[in-house]
Amino acid sequence: MALGIPVGLLVARVGQIPLTYPVAPQHKLPLLLPLYLVAPAAVEVHRRLTASRWSDYGIAWDRPFFAIAIAGFAIALGGVVLLTLLQVGLGWRKWQAPGGQSPQAPPSRSAPNPDDAEIPRQDAPNPAPGVVLLAVLPLALFVGWIEELVFRGVLVNGLGQALPIGAMAIAVSLIFAVSHLVWDGPAGAPQLPGLTIMGAVLLLARWAGGGSLGLAWGLHAGWVFAIAAIDALALLGPGQGGPVWLVGLVDQPLTGLLPLGLLLLTGAGVWVFG
Repeated sequence: MALGIPVGLLVARVGQIPLTYPVAPQHKLPLLLPLYLVAPAAVEVHRRLTASRWSDYGIAWDRPFFAIAIAGFAIALGGVVLLTLLQVGLGWRKWQAPGGQSPQAPPSRSAPNPDDAEIPRQDAPNPAPGVVLLAVLPLALFVGWIEELVFRGVLVNGLGQALPIGAMAIAVSLIFAVSHLVWDGPAGAPQLPGLTIMGAVLLLARWAGGGSLGLAWGLHAGWVFAIAAIDALALLGPGQGGPVWLVGLVDQPLTGLLPLGLLLLTGAGVWVFG
């Protein structure tokens, strides 16, 4: 944090990114990457100072680790797909072709611009869906890995030495939730309960993995990938609109009962089968 935040502020200054809340979606990645790129180096320094191993943080680059990560990714992706299909089936959302856009009001013709007739306008071609997915996948894997390493790895190990297990679990989940306010500010407060539940499910996934972060990483990356891919490809258009208490606020799905139910169902599955 001590290194990443100043670098992020430097990026904001050079890129002329306004530091306002909530941070615009297109500005989050440039501000996020410096912190996330510094995190592995900081963990490596901490590991050397404490004579620890990467496996102590739940990272083991072996076949079982990747196998359980792939399983978690598939579970998370499948859950989001099923939830989306439910909303489409109920008419709350509509499928549209990749790159499709929501209907917008036609531009006013009361004062036509004469330049429109001189310069033909062409929409920029959208990248192929495969290209978009290939760009989103490594980003989702990287973000999921860094956040699991920090929150369910280093933070769990550190607080676990100072707090009882129950207090540690509550503290880690709350810290994970509150950290998202860095990007959304007070506007992100409605998602805090949902993010806390998400953090608890991911912590449970580390327990189910016997201390390994493989399952937690897979689940986290799968959720990020599914949501980012749907958004990047613009696969969903507006439908009739479901009850806010069920589907959640706009751009804040974890405020709805259905997404929260998916998290709780995932946690129950991890508990039973883990």
